[in-house]
Amino acid sequence: IMCYVDDVISIDLNPRVAIDGIEAVFKLKNDAAEVPDMYLGGGLAYDENASGTRCWTMSSKKYIKTAVANVEEKLAKSGLRLPSRCLTPFVSNYHPAEDVTPELDAQGTNYFQELIAVLRWAVELGGVDILLEVSLLSSHLSLPHIGQLHQVHHIFGYLKISPRRRLYFDPDYPRISEDRFESFDWYDFYKDATIEGIPTNMPELLGKEVEIHCFVDANHAGDKVTRCSQTGILIFCNMAPIFFLSKQQNSVETSTFGSEFTAMKQAI
Repeated sequence: IMCYVDDVISIDLNPRVAIDGIEAVFKLKNDAAEVPDMYLGGGLAYDENASGTRCWTMSSKKYIKTAVANVEEKLAKSGLRLPSRCLTPFVSNYHPAEDVTPELDAQGTNYFQELIAVLRWAVELGGVDILLEVSLLSSHLSLPHIGQLHQVHHIFGYLKISPRRRLYFDPDYPRISEDRFESFDWYDFYKDATIEGIPTNMPELLGKEVEIHCFVDANHAGDKVTRCSQTGILIFCNMAPIFFLSKQQNSVETSTFGSEFTAMKQAI
């Protein structure tokens, strides 16, 4: 059961049981509870994955369509429009930290911050393809430049023409071959390490087991000004993406190993 202000969602094999219990104590909005088709801007649907398994999906198509329309309306008042042929979120070889265009005035700064807030929510609704770019631009909220605002418009241009993506919260187990991994002997490095035992008083397992997989990476010294690296994290529960993050590291590492190790610590 998830609660957000005055909204409640029950996710279960039989969600009606929890809703009936809540309804017995509290009065529901509109005197009824229904299967949602949208929540907080994200479109929800019960669909089949490629293997035929039924699962919940989430799409930001309607949210992005409305956001793009609002930006286009704002630009049209100034005789401008979104850039076309935006095949990637950023222009090739662009980095916000290296932008030397003039700074925005107070009104432009406020507009920049509003657009970043819209894009951040688009990321929350599953826009993983713009996660890195929005994170990099978010580091310049207090003193943005004109060129950075142009890149925000470029992201909206990309969202306008890019295929709409849908996240599948797939309960299937991932098919990962152990042959992809090499075996190494780490005894010389961890001589005192022992296999952790399973507690004898552990709770009884309820339901099916789940597998959690984490993908993590870092671009060493990706910020050419501060030499800080950028961490990228993607976590799956079975085959459902449940967490994704792109964040600049606080330290300056002198090697690729250092930046990768720092990213791994953040992921764990």
